[in-house]
Amino acid sequence: MKFLPSCHDVQMDLTEYTEGALPVSKRIGIWVHLRYCRACSGFLRGMHALSGLGKMLLAAPTQAPESAEKLLAQVQEAIRKQA
Repeated sequence: MKFLPSCHDVQMDLTEYTEGALPVSKRIGIWVHLRYCRACSGFLRGMHALSGLGKMLLAAPTQAPESAEKLLAQVQEAIRKQA
């Protein structure tokens, strides 16, 4: 009988774990594993960091619309030059 999930199992289930979508028995196993495994807990911290970065990038712009439009035009021009 397997008591704790492997690193592979934990990393495959981390999204569902963070969303609370796993059965209690799996959540407990992952929770215990994360307390003792530096690699998997680091993987989870990386997931949280990426999530925070995504939220920040999708947030409403803090610049005035005119400067955002100018920046967008500059980015589009740089892309055209590379193509």
